[in-house]
Amino acid sequence: MRLAFTLLFLSLFSPKINAQQYIATKLFDMATTAEKIVHGTIVKVEEKFFFIDYVNERGKHDKIKVAKYISRTNAYRWDKYEVGQRVFLFLKRVNGEYAIMSAGEEGELAIFRDSVVVDMKCFTLKTNQNLAGGAANLNQDYRNKQSFMVGNKKVFGLRFPVRYFYKSIMDFRDCYQVILKKPNTSASTTCFNFFDRYSRDKINGYKKKSLLLKLMYNDMEEAQKTNCKQP
Repeated sequence: MRLAFTLLFLSLFSPKINAQQYIATKLFDMATTAEKIVHGTIVKVEEKFFFIDYVNERGKHDKIKVAKYISRTNAYRWDKYEVGQRVFLFLKRVNGEYAIMSAGEEGELAIFRDSVVVDMKCFTLKTNQNLAGGAANLNQDYRNKQSFMVGNKKVFGLRFPVRYFYKSIMDFRDCYQVILKKPNTSASTTCFNFFDRYSRDKINGYKKKSLLLKLMYNDMEEAQKTNCKQP
């Protein structure tokens, strides 16, 4: 039984189990290092780009042009791009254009019924085990109970109201600064430092108000310990 659980963990989280290696971009990484975070409605679709209407920091409607997500092997968008779709985006600039953060589909979340579903790949294995109530509970039955239909795709993840999710992300972004040890890398895969932007008491207050913020902090600590180990 223990061997079965180990194989399941490896298939879910280890990049070495497949010929094409990929480590999913973690939520804490996107929250702290994305150049822009927005959510809104797609109002125009072109061959290589789409445009969304969103409310900016000044509380006014604005539009932004974003490069379409190009699927890698074994990753695909929940549906084709269409006007009227609502999305939550973590963005970075690539050659002067905004593009979805992550090589997988993690940086573009569909909004359905005012909720988003975050794939469990965006959390560390340790957090996955804790959420399941222990490593032995992270099994297929748990996966089935914790999976949601997102358009045409079934996602094993956590579901959050958009307002709560956005506030938790932005509060986390305000609380911490991530400094990469090497430029043009990722906190999900390489060594990094992080620093408090606020006092410890103030940050603890944010953690008490948001379980998601606390999960991201735990992942950030775990990823730093893992990524910064000497070979």
